[in-house]
Amino acid sequence: MPAVKGGASGTAIPLRHARYLKLERYDGYTVARLRAPVADQSGGQAQEQEAVLVLAPRAGPEPSLPAALRHATLIRTPVMRIAANASSDEAFLGQLGVNDRLVAVGGRVSFDDDVRRGVIEGRIGQIGYNWHAPPNLDVLLAARPDVFLMRLSDLAHTPVLDRARRLGLIVAPTFAEDEPTYLGRAEWVRLHGLLTGREAEADRLFDQIETRAQVLKAAATVRPPVPTLWAYPAGGDRWVATVRGAEQAYLADAGGRNLLVRPEDPRKWSSETLATEQILPVADQAQVWIVGDLHAAPPRSTLVEGVSPAFRAGRLFANTGRSNLSANAYDWYQTAFVRPDWVLADFVKALHPDLVSEPFRFLKPIARGAYR
Repeated sequence: MPAVKGGASGTAIPLRHARYLKLERYDGYTVARLRAPVADQSGGQAQEQEAVLVLAPRAGPEPSLPAALRHATLIRTPVMRIAANASSDEAFLGQLGVNDRLVAVGGRVSFDDDVRRGVIEGRIGQIGYNWHAPPNLDVLLAARPDVFLMRLSDLAHTPVLDRARRLGLIVAPTFAEDEPTYLGRAEWVRLHGLLTGREAEADRLFDQIETRAQVLKAAATVRPPVPTLWAYPAGGDRWVATVRGAEQAYLADAGGRNLLVRPEDPRKWSSETLATEQILPVADQAQVWIVGDLHAAPPRSTLVEGVSPAFRAGRLFANTGRSNLSANAYDWYQTAFVRPDWVLADFVKALHPDLVSEPFRFLKPIARGAYR
């Protein structure tokens, strides 16, 4: 089949929130430029990682690329066999209705029943989750994916990415979870749409997500902010508190005033571990408290519970509403990245109950003394 020659310059596909993704449409193909800081999990300095993907229709001729794209990764679309080592990429595909194309995933704890069943029955390979270990290349090679969506969550995994490419695997690093805003994360669905031939569906979905989030934020903005804490006990006298980042933005946009808010810093996590003594000075102001989490452990002291109006009024919540305990599967680490409109609706409902009539999804009310 003769090659199709691309134009000298592409036309940008406008993205409204994503910082680490750029899309350009050329004659006969689309270019995706991915670039994000990736941290060394041992505490070292973050380093920029980048990739350039050329997405060309499978049914058409192979594009003749300009010199500037000579080293780009060519992906023929739509991809029909997909591997992913992050639950968030599973969720993007699930929202587009193409999770049946998964041939390898991180492991057995997907919140999606069909995917989890496929892994247990051996129809879908297990390559290891991004937060646990580098991907198992033997399983990947056996799965023969058209593309491997690799969440690069640790610089130490970079050599494995390079080796996978040398072995002939087509690898697309994904940085959706690194985006500093919740809508920036969700906008990566547009890349998944381009890869899978669901571009129109992805665009419609993101427009729906963005519109709903804007409506919720506008409704909450006119209400007096509710003093709130998002901190769960981590055993002993330690608490893990949300203080910045996309998670803190949920509180702010839902009409809350985070009593432990810290200045934004892209080099730092959205949460910090604090001692009970650091929580106590503001605990007596918290009218709402997100105190439950998958990783929570009962505190040594219940002193904060005695002074907090949130505990006295029973306005306590956990982010474990969408959980399958028997499968050890938690959708907070999966669909929440893709559907921030659902997450924001939960926070608005927790802070201003009369503004949202739909039931909770990710958040759930919990009793005093419960932490999950």
